[in-house]
Amino acid sequence: MLCNVPRLKSILTTFCHGIRESDVILEDWLTCSFIFEKKSFMNHVKFLTATLLFYFIIDHSCSQPSGFSGNVSFAATTPCNEEVKQMLNIPGGVNCEMMKWSLSLYRDDKNVPSAFDLTYKYGSPKQGTKGFREGEKTTVLKGQWAIRKAKIAGSDKNVITLTPGNASGSLSFLQASENLLHLLKEDGTPMVGDAAWSYTLNNTNPVFISTGPFLAKELPSTGIISETDTVAVFVGRTPCSESLRKLNNITAEGCQLIKCRLILLQDKKTQSPLNFVIQTIYVGMGDNKYSVTGRWKVMQGITTDPTAIIYQLLPDSPQPGNELLLLTCGDHILFFLDKNSQLLVGNDYCSYTLNREK
Repeated sequence: MLCNVPRLKSILTTFCHGIRESDVILEDWLTCSFIFEKKSFMNHVKFLTATLLFYFIIDHSCSQPSGFSGNVSFAATTPCNEEVKQMLNIPGGVNCEMMKWSLSLYRDDKNVPSAFDLTYKYGSPKQGTKGFREGEKTTVLKGQWAIRKAKIAGSDKNVITLTPGNASGSLSFLQASENLLHLLKEDGTPMVGDAAWSYTLNNTNPVFISTGPFLAKELPSTGIISETDTVAVFVGRTPCSESLRKLNNITAEGCQLIKCRLILLQDKKTQSPLNFVIQTIYVGMGDNKYSVTGRWKVMQGITTDPTAIIYQLLPDSPQPGNELLLLTCGDHILFFLDKNSQLLVGNDYCSYTLNREK
């Protein structure tokens, strides 16, 4: 058997172009590792180890840097508070209760961040629809964007900054994942929404990466000092996810969105998490308010971030697999995770984000 060196070189080059041929590589490695019959066993091992190490270095040097690659677009409907109006130079007297965002980020031929297009509309919501009343305003911003590391909620995160060429100031977003951006205040903290909308923008063409099942270690304390048993109350509206429908055996047909209110309780002396209550209304399925109780845990670690803090909700329901996972972003924002610790992606009207009410 011959050691096909050009073949190995070709395969490693192919890896740098994002094409995996691992089973072929393994076969060629084994061939190359044991061709020299007169070499000692230890030399065989050293050769194989060196080859594996070389592959490991090449594979990791070919991987994409932190952040998404290629062109990507995000969309969202958000509130329009006074701070956002100031950031976007919207006059104080203008009626702005709701905003719709459409953001496209482009990279050049070297995959370096380059231009962006941002269109946002604002005005008053029209009851019974997802649109505006007459008189909404539209603004288009164009310019350059960049990505950097910044300390957000106690750990280093990717932050995307938009610098318009046709307006003053800049906008910054936390890159929660390849699929989610969250608007930041001017002081760098996450913007908090309300019971209707969050400030999370969702990838219009989501990318999903398999990370394996949820594995984390339990923390004994919430770390939140409170004079009452209530740790916090979070609110928001989400799409009709299977996990939230499953809590109350709600079918997907007819469900338009879900209004959520989450109450977290603790032992105020020990700061140990105790019970939770999650109240839901399934819009399009009547006005019934459902209430589910259970116990919750504070967990640490997901595949992409070992320091991440997760709230795991364990309903009293006897049906297995009903637990909910929520990724904390500071003290005021929660992102829903799936069972594999992937952030759930919303749509252009609502997100899988809860905002702290009190």
